[in-house]
Amino acid sequence: MSNFLLALGLVTIFGTLPQLARGQRAAELSVCTFNVRYDNPSDTITWLERREEVAQAVRYFDVVGVQEALPNQYADLQQRMPNHAAFGVGRDADGGGEACPIFWNTERFDFLTGETRWLSLEPARPGSVGWDADLPRIATVVVLFDRMRQQTVRVVNTHWSHVGEEARMHAAALLAGWCGWDEADGNELVLVCGDMNAEPTSDPVQSLMAAAELTDTYEAAKYRCRKEFGTYATFLPQNLANSTRIDYILFRGDVQVDWACADEIIKYGVYISDHMPYHAIFK
Repeated sequence: MSNFLLALGLVTIFGTLPQLARGQRAAELSVCTFNVRYDNPSDTITWLERREEVAQAVRYFDVVGVQEALPNQYADLQQRMPNHAAFGVGRDADGGGEACPIFWNTERFDFLTGETRWLSLEPARPGSVGWDADLPRIATVVVLFDRMRQQTVRVVNTHWSHVGEEARMHAAALLAGWCGWDEADGNELVLVCGDMNAEPTSDPVQSLMAAAELTDTYEAAKYRCRKEFGTYATFLPQNLANSTRIDYILFRGDVQVDWACADEIIKYGVYISDHMPYHAIFK
């Protein structure tokens, strides 16, 4: 009888493993991208006045891509997001200037590798400027292991040139190559976040999505918080109606997008950045 009960117990345990594995794979994943606006003392609302709200806006997401973070802003966010680790360096030759750091929840993810690359003909040369851009532009690439879903997650976080169409087209080509197409196994989830300074129908965005076989979370979402919305409205809420959508979370992988939203967070009657934090929930 004891041997029979032991065998029955083993059958019960191992019989549930596929269901457990599917439960891990089905775990919800929340991702946010936010251009936090560089610390400009002459802005409508200063960084010191809005930094708490900026941190509060992103601290509960599993993965966060931030753009335009100067060193003091990067440090402020790290201090205010104790459950997250982060990786990224500034775009200038000395590692200063605006950064595109990636944050992740350490209770869920293990850090595997990370690198900052420049959007230029010399991606490994810090401070290099590409094509018709007027400033260095970068992408941060991080590979994480998601213990809950038991898979690797490649995150690319970027900020494209606001003046150079040629630079944006070449940035799209570079990013497509950095999405891990050759080395990724079939189980890897790829996330591309960022402020691309280009609208969804533009050639650079369409080129990136086609070359890397990425899907736009905005279009794929089962539900959106509003039927249509933009992500860049300046600090003024009255500009929301004419706002453009230039901030993205693109993805490749066996997931479904349940929800997408650009969050309207107001302090002193204005938004806490000239962009709105955009987030997507994967299931």
